[in-house]
Amino acid sequence: MENKKGNFYGIGVGVGDEENITLKAVKKLADVDVIILPEAKTGEGSTAFSIVKNYVKDDVEQVFLEFPMVRDLETRKTFRKNNADIINGLLSEGKNVAFLTIGDPMTYSTYTYVLEHILPEIKVETIAGINSFNSMAARLNIPLMIGDEDLKVISVNKKTDIRKEIENNDNVVFMKISRDLDRLREAIVATGNTENIIIVSNCGKESEEIYTDIEKLESVHYFSTLILKKKGINQWKRFIL
Repeated sequence: MENKKGNFYGIGVGVGDEENITLKAVKKLADVDVIILPEAKTGEGSTAFSIVKNYVKDDVEQVFLEFPMVRDLETRKTFRKNNADIINGLLSEGKNVAFLTIGDPMTYSTYTYVLEHILPEIKVETIAGINSFNSMAARLNIPLMIGDEDLKVISVNKKTDIRKEIENNDNVVFMKISRDLDRLREAIVATGNTENIIIVSNCGKESEEIYTDIEKLESVHYFSTLILKKKGINQWKRFIL
């Protein structure tokens, strides 16, 4: 008789506050056999686990997998495929496996790269999580968009035409801003939007920092997101908690 395969769950755990996790995620975490904990570097630890540690079984198997932040794409692909093979092995043993991801699994997440390699016969369920910009907007009481305004989410990289994106949209969320903070600053100043931005680093964590003056900011933590509202952000600052 063929062994029954386990189920694979992608679970978004939010960005730091353990209370900002869905009831569905909590229920699933209490039931899985294995949790996958991605790391940028072996031994670095897992922010995701610190968020969910009170929701998992005492005997849950913890598997740390390295997803290095290296420039070479082929190296990244090799790590992703090898890690997916490890997960497929656990699933083939009949274990139910949860891949934990900071924020939302479908928003700039390592989970999606693994999902490409999961065996076709495996049942997959993805559980949404609160991403950084939704968490920021709610925590600071700043609406992302109102009425007919648009919103665009940008992952900053060397190919991003930052100035064009600002000029063509009412509201812009810039993620991964530590990659090119200098060029982002230049575009914001050039388009006259220095008063229309807010940056949050390590949102929801004890180390959270909030910045409104990008001209004096020399660097930011990797987990930093910027919200730009061309119609102004000052009127909402009185609500910042």
